[in-house]
Amino acid sequence: MNLAKKKITMPTLILSIVLLLLGCATKVVDPVAPMTRYVLEHGGLEREYFVFLPSSYDGKAELPVTLFLHGYGGTATGTEVEVAQGLNFYAEQYGYVMVYPQGTWFMSSDNPEDQWEVTTWNHISDAFDIGPDGPTCSNEVNPWPCPPECGSCGKCGWTSCHDDIGFLKTLLATIAIDFATDPDSFFVSGFSSGATMANRIACEASELFAGAALIGGRLERGFECTPRNRLALLQINGGKDITIPPDGSGSSANYFYASTTSTAEHWNDGEACAVERESWVSPTIDGTDAVCDISCKDSSHPAIDCFWTGGNHRWPGTAGFRGSNGYCVSELQAASMPDQTICIDADYSVDKWGSRLVFEFFDEHRAPQ
Repeated sequence: MNLAKKKITMPTLILSIVLLLLGCATKVVDPVAPMTRYVLEHGGLEREYFVFLPSSYDGKAELPVTLFLHGYGGTATGTEVEVAQGLNFYAEQYGYVMVYPQGTWFMSSDNPEDQWEVTTWNHISDAFDIGPDGPTCSNEVNPWPCPPECGSCGKCGWTSCHDDIGFLKTLLATIAIDFATDPDSFFVSGFSSGATMANRIACEASELFAGAALIGGRLERGFECTPRNRLALLQINGGKDITIPPDGSGSSANYFYASTTSTAEHWNDGEACAVERESWVSPTIDGTDAVCDISCKDSSHPAIDCFWTGGNHRWPGTAGFRGSNGYCVSELQAASMPDQTICIDADYSVDKWGSRLVFEFFDEHRAPQ
């Protein structure tokens, strides 16, 4: 943000007043500070990530942290700007440090005319195409490109084979050292394939988190999991989403993902409250077409499941697609991913209830202040 003072002349001041009185719209200035790019070495790779610090960050008071993961084909900066349409705007309001890691990527083919930059996470492990409940796709699947590090992905596999769990755990440890953060108030979230990765790390490294918010995605059928340490869960999914259907039916690409109901029940597996669901409401979704239920309500690890009945595979509360998975980068990331287009500016004109609901959920489960 450019804070340089500009000299205002009297004619300029008068014109500004006139425009204001006439109700003329002016360009909305970005209300949040820019992010900063960092890199770390893990598994022989240089991995990049981006950090947003709210204005309340003073390097002394320990602030909560959200690790946010982009979707398939998306980027760390593109998802924040285009998909969530300004997630840092809400992090500024609620006082959260945001960490946006970048998944690994490769070009989909050798033909320049039809290649595209594939970004992905290892949310299953080694691109398995057969899960505990059978194949993770149907015979009619049109397979996504196989990451080169995997060698062979089988019929259904498409996820990265790099050590993303190790990378994200190292990243979180680095954040804890480099910034003043509350170790008991780390959260993880993601959109689409980023939500599936968030689902996995929340289960396998649950000791690092206080809660998880999965937006538009969850693990494949048969890979539902239970965190070793109890933590809260929020799911938000479009009722008309055919990319990762919330009811567990086959996707438009003929892949099988777990239903939100099965995900919530496994989250609190072994407890009677896991299957005892009741209606849940929040002022944030009042007036929207979101319908939510909750299980294990009176515990420290509730599972909230929200259906945005009119929504499809996009960020909840947004009016329409602006780049459904963030296939773009901000100028901060352009040098490291030159094959991506530059994102359009974030839209701050409409309150995104999905973003607000995520931060209200996290605030509810922060460590006592």
